[in-house]
Amino acid sequence: MSNVQGPPNDLSRRATPFVPLACLFAAIVLLSSVTPVIKYVFQHSSFQPIGLASFRVIIGFVFLLAITWFWDRRGLISLATADLLTLGFVGFLGVFSYAISAWGLMNTSVVHYALIYSLLPSCTAALSVLCGKDHLSAPKCVGILCSLVGCLIAISQVAPYEEATIQFGDVFVLLFTVMMSAHIVCSSGVVKRFGVMVSNTVMFGSSAVLLSIGSLQWSEPVNQEVSPLVIGSVLYIGCATASVFILRYRALQSLSPATVGTYHNLIPVCTVLLAYMWLDEPVGMRTILGGAMILVGAEVVRRGQVFPFPAFRYWTKPALPNPESNKPIR
Repeated sequence: MSNVQGPPNDLSRRATPFVPLACLFAAIVLLSSVTPVIKYVFQHSSFQPIGLASFRVIIGFVFLLAITWFWDRRGLISLATADLLTLGFVGFLGVFSYAISAWGLMNTSVVHYALIYSLLPSCTAALSVLCGKDHLSAPKCVGILCSLVGCLIAISQVAPYEEATIQFGDVFVLLFTVMMSAHIVCSSGVVKRFGVMVSNTVMFGSSAVLLSIGSLQWSEPVNQEVSPLVIGSVLYIGCATASVFILRYRALQSLSPATVGTYHNLIPVCTVLLAYMWLDEPVGMRTILGGAMILVGAEVVRRGQVFPFPAFRYWTKPALPNPESNKPIR
């Protein structure tokens, strides 16, 4: 068991505010671009979802292992077998679910994927309440409900003389979102215990083993020549996935979680814009209205986590001291 310490605090103090903001924006750009790039790979190659997820996690693991070996080698070596099993289970919920994510994206649009994945803050808040790690409040209920309704509005497609329909891959994207929410809830204490870099390296490594075995069993080999652009896209997906963890960790050293959470709301917006400009995916009024409701709901949930709304502040008001408690015991 290791108590991993991050870089010295004096390094964070010397850094200008531009550095953490630049890291945060870089993480947003990478996260926004990964989904359209994955969709591009599916459209221009015969990659299977579990095969692409396997390459993605293996590349990310190699990337993280090199950095963690240089940064915190002793923390990585000192892990016991029980620690590896714990991190492997948590990694299964988060990293291994990339295969489900890829399967969903293969059968739906990037716009739908971005909108459904925007439910992550609301799903995380709901699971946190169900697991007893947080309390239920009116702002959270309103935010979760607003996000769910907005998502249904955004992803429902209405054709002439037909009812609204939801694409097949949307169900898998929703399952992926729920699994990622469970990963966040379960990993909150684990990451503090072992450290960000060590935890993510082991989680990526264990999931890489499982995905590699699954890819050999259930994935068909690529039966056509892969272009250099597709190969470069796969490498970009893996490196970007791992880089996001490092950049976000660096941003959180100087910025508050509330600030990072606020800027993360730009990710679905940027992803939808990239899908519209690069992949020519349609964006209608339903998408804009539903997406706005999702972001508003996520922001309401986030603000409810940071501080209580004025109308509900009395719920968390500390109890008044009991005058009787100050009397001496006779």
